[in-house]
Amino acid sequence: MAQILVRKIDDRAMERSKLIARYRKKSVSALVREAIEREAQRRTKAEMRDLLGDFENFNRSLPKSDLDSTAILRALRDGDETDD
Repeated sequence: MAQILVRKIDDRAMERSKLIARYRKKSVSALVREAIEREAQRRTKAEMRDLLGDFENFNRSLPKSDLDSTAILRALRDGDETDD
């Protein structure tokens, strides 16, 4: 496992971190480790653009339909029978 040393942490930020860690019954190290791991899981803007592009390509590949889903959704909502 990797290790880091963080220097020059604002005193107020450190005190707040200690309070949060105490409240959550964790160490400050565990709290910071979780924050780093959570941030590392976030997608970058480029990854989000790629994902959106994949979704748009998938959406374009779906068969087109002239059906208006409004009537179907209203019938389902109201408990009516649909023709489909």
